[in-house]
Amino acid sequence: MTEYLVQYGCGLLFVVVLLESTGLPLPGESLVVAGGLLAGEGSLHILLVLGAAFFGSIIGDNIGYLVGRRYGRAMVVRWGERFGLGEKRFKMVEERFQNYGIAVVLVARFIIILRQLNGFVAGTMHMNWPVFLLYNSISAAAWSLAYGGLAYLFGTAFQTYFAGHSTWPLYLAAVAICLVGCVGTYKFLFSRDETASGDEEGGDVEAGERR
Repeated sequence: MTEYLVQYGCGLLFVVVLLESTGLPLPGESLVVAGGLLAGEGSLHILLVLGAAFFGSIIGDNIGYLVGRRYGRAMVVRWGERFGLGEKRFKMVEERFQNYGIAVVLVARFIIILRQLNGFVAGTMHMNWPVFLLYNSISAAAWSLAYGGLAYLFGTAFQTYFAGHSTWPLYLAAVAICLVGCVGTYKFLFSRDETASGDEEGGDVEAGERR
């Protein structure tokens, strides 16, 4: 998508990051890195790249928050099963947000799946909006600087180094990190705590004894 970024500029970056933040599976993160690299080459202005990434992520997350707050539960009940996120699984996600809400909002932008669910789940749970906005803004700023800023600062040196070396170890490492992140996120969201499972089993036994 680099050629499209050169052609349409930071407006495209803003739109893609915004849509990804509302829950759509788009390459916003990769585009921010590409924007940082192009800024390092002089094709784009780094402040515009960082601004597009920052405001796109905040606006997208807040659209997700508003949709979740207004329609979240009804949408999960009606369509969740089609996307592998039925009411039972969504309840697990809500439990994680309830227990680790602020921490999840802070790190969600750096983790696939959480990045798409962040605003929607926070809205569905009616998380306090000023609190969500504050921590989401901190996360968006850190994310924009980490991907766009570092690509801008070290992208040229990075490309120069790998111009004379094989890049397959880099791609292999990226795939491995992505897989570890996906598996870790899945377990974090959808695995029940042992204590909670024990309590539920205990409750079932007690209910059976009463009968």
